[in-house]
Amino acid sequence: MLTEGPATAGLRGVPEESSDDGEYPEEDARLAECLGVPLENIDYEPEASAEGLTFTDADGVVMIYSTAEIVTSEQATFDRELLANPRMPDCLGEMVTGQTDEHEEEGVDLELISAEAPGTPAGAQGHYRVAMRASGPGGTVEGTISLLFFVEGQVEVVATYTSLGEAPQSERLQQIADQISTKLRNQQPRSIAGRPTEGGPVIGALGPLRS
Repeated sequence: MLTEGPATAGLRGVPEESSDDGEYPEEDARLAECLGVPLENIDYEPEASAEGLTFTDADGVVMIYSTAEIVTSEQATFDRELLANPRMPDCLGEMVTGQTDEHEEEGVDLELISAEAPGTPAGAQGHYRVAMRASGPGGTVEGTISLLFFVEGQVEVVATYTSLGEAPQSERLQQIADQISTKLRNQQPRSIAGRPTEGGPVIGALGPLRS
């Protein structure tokens, strides 16, 4: 998971608040249907999982969050294939902006601006970017969600970078990829049994975005 270093320069890290709401069946089903894959390949229980610090700037414009999971070798193979699915960007965009119920209650309307798979930083296995516009009682803001995926053996890590306005600079994303990929290459067997488990990596990574 992401820790302090060049990738988090100028940001402050705090532990993610624990939540009992770790399952998102509607989002799981929506993503699986959009991608055309079995639900059990999206809505699965990892062998163990952990959450990293949430790094934010002083103005609350930037937030970087990471999660790690230990999965079966079969799931790791499937997830590598999933990252190559050409529909992934569009499906992620639909999933993010499709959370209508909770946002309508708050009087917020989400509009998808774009969903794409930009160049993947060296060391990562996937990179997706979703840009959206949120309109509500307080006005209109535009934001970007960048997702970096890593799969090494049976360990998967997702780093989620959210920002208002422009997308993060490629240099910052490469610094994140450098830190996480180096840790994964040098990982030593270590039990994290007993830590909380959540849904699959895509769903889990979007957890901090939910109110």
